[in-house]
Amino acid sequence: MNGISVKIQLVDEEPEVFPLKPRAIVEWESKFGKGMAKMLQEDQKFEQLYYLAWLLLRNNGKSPKPFGNEFLDTLESVELVTREDFE
Repeated sequence: MNGISVKIQLVDEEPEVFPLKPRAIVEWESKFGKGMAKMLQEDQKFEQLYYLAWLLLRNNGKSPKPFGNEFLDTLESVELVTREDFE
């Protein structure tokens, strides 16, 4: 998933961009029981995207609230970002 990042905007904070790394991919796939590539291409659900944001915040030394309504209330937006030279 080299070249894919996730831009996370929390309420009342500046947006941050986190690269998608193997640890988050494996944790995400273990939780949802399917490959991330499928989610990225055809079966994207907001819960899965928000969970990915939570994983990336946690794995990058942030202290998000436990995943659930309290965490979701802290999100303004989450979006996938790809490098322009990535195919």
